[in-house]
Amino acid sequence: MEQIQCWLITILDKVVLATLVGLITSGIFLYILSRFRPTIDISPEIACGADTTDGRAIYRIKVINRTKAPIVDIKAQLHIFKNHQTATGEIWKSKPIALRRSDPIVIDKYDRSDRDANYAYRFVTYDDLEAIWHNDNVQFIRFRIYARHSISGFGVFAYKDYRLKRHSIKAGEFSKGDTFEIK
Repeated sequence: MEQIQCWLITILDKVVLATLVGLITSGIFLYILSRFRPTIDISPEIACGADTTDGRAIYRIKVINRTKAPIVDIKAQLHIFKNHQTATGEIWKSKPIALRRSDPIVIDKYDRSDRDANYAYRFVTYDDLEAIWHNDNVQFIRFRIYARHSISGFGVFAYKDYRLKRHSIKAGEFSKGDTFEIK
């Protein structure tokens, strides 16, 4: 009987200890891995310029990947929201605005010494934002982006609301590099 009790205590001790060590190790690993999340900055203004090929108006939203690794699986959306009055109250309806390329494969890691600034990306639309956004009281534009960290696989969702047209759309082009300046 003593031998069985000793054997049970030994087994339970080893199983419990192994399980506890496994849980603690997994927790530490997940904590460290969760620190590797993408950090994305979205321009506070939309740049409005002329397309170099045909001269028509082109609108750009600049995104900077602040992460020390590339971001992948990028998906972006641009919508105009409009407030509608219903019998039960107010609701917001959205209408998509076409982006020329809403899903680039990768945006490179943040590196200030990168002369080409491959950590920055400009999302482009040819839809005339100034024509479809005609009333700041009931309309606004929202840009949304989702991306995953290329090493950890953790994703992040970010968005920017552009509420007042006169403060949100600025004529010019984004400066190159780590800036949202429009010249």
